Amino acid sequence: MTCKICGAAARIFGEATVMGKHKAQYAQCAGCGFIFVPDPSWLAEAYAEPINRSDTGYVARNLWARDKVRECIDSHLNPDGRFLDYAGGWGLFVRLMRDIGYDFLWSDAYTENLFCRGFEAAEPLTGPFEAVTAFEVFEHLTNPGEEVKKLSAITSCLIFSTKLVPEPAPEPKAWWYYGLEHGQHVALYTRKSLELLAGRFGCHFVTDGADLHLFSRELMPPDFFSQPRVSRWPFWAKPKTRADRPSLAMSDYDLIAKKMARDQAKSTDSKNGAT
Repeated sequence: MTCKICGAAARIFGEATVMGKHKAQYAQCAGCGFIFVPDPSWLAEAYAEPINRSDTGYVARNLWARDKVRECIDSHLNPDGRFLDYAGGWGLFVRLMRDIGYDFLWSDAYTENLFCRGFEAAEPLTGPFEAVTAFEVFEHLTNPGEEVKKLSAITSCLIFSTKLVPEPAPEPKAWWYYGLEHGQHVALYTRKSLELLAGRFGCHFVTDGADLHLFSRELMPPDFFSQPRVSRWPFWAKPKTRADRPSLAMSDYDLIAKKMARDQAKSTDSKNGAT
């Protein structure tokens, strides 16, 4: 068995019961420490409910992500750029970011968009995006390399969250982040494994040391997540800052209301034509 990130040898690290009935084996790479499930046969069942019932931190996490990403954008990126939230769940994060003035779009192959309908990114995804965010996504990936390859084709800046494996690595039953009750977490990362994964795609790696990480082809400061710095933009070309950045909520409302009116008019015309 070989590691899905660095190709080194991997061995069975631990076993557990997933979703109360499936026997799971967890392998760990001897080289980078990456932990993964070699054959998660239960995933179709696990994703019958994409946002699992035990995710009690869903709202708090999105509020936290909004504040963190806003700081990162204002300090290090172009606030007037176009952004994408990948595997964006119900769309709460995109709605929160648009509410504070950032042009975010949504994409998710498994979950219904509830909060930002009308702001879905066109499929197949095409860039460039100033940045792509992916919160609580990486631990779900059966093939991280393929997913990062796809995202690196549409952005040079990937901001994502996943909890780093503690040292020493805990057994599956000894750490809640394995998610044994819902069975969706099949990949767990060490700092070294993420550094190697970033390097495969020509990216620099920055982390807050816990659960927030960056892959970037542009060299970013090591305090990317913790110490907002003076904007890189010269004063004569500086984009709007958070203080004067208007919410997109009302302009989004106008856009969606007009689209709904057009759709309703088309529906009425179609019915009249049929009669």
